[in-house]
Amino acid sequence: MAASDRQPGECDGSAVGGDRPPDRDGFRLLEHTADMGIEATAASREALFVQAARGLLAVLGGGPGPGAVEQVVPMELDCDDLEELLVWWLNEVLHLVQGRGRWPQAILLEKVEDGSLRGRIAVRGMTDQQDRPQREVKAVTYHQLCVRRTRQGWLARVYLDL
Repeated sequence: MAASDRQPGECDGSAVGGDRPPDRDGFRLLEHTADMGIEATAASREALFVQAARGLLAVLGGGPGPGAVEQVVPMELDCDDLEELLVWWLNEVLHLVQGRGRWPQAILLEKVEDGSLRGRIAVRGMTDQQDRPQREVKAVTYHQLCVRRTRQGWLARVYLDL
């Protein structure tokens, strides 16, 4: 979605209820009818994408506790722009968890640019029912999607179809 396709105020730094996003790395969950949103903030694009992935994992719930890494999965994505890249990135993380039964233990993103992401995710298998996600996410959507630079760093807002 191009910036010109968004409605005014969709990513103006204000959040539900008029709250301002935090001035440090983090994420918060945003409620929306049958969807759930993630608003992530960070000092860099790489940290922003990691925070958005942490938000997705928080929505999924569950997952194995800390433990031995079983595999390191390389991530290389190329697309048209930063917003589309965020959707593709989160859908890749979602596929790792729901499609391949792998839970991220650590995420290292070396490069996130306008249409390009390079990094690695250290994962661990989900061996029993307690490890499985508590909620199913159908997809990461383009609804009210935004990624933008702020005075404090970076802000992203994305919604998940539950």
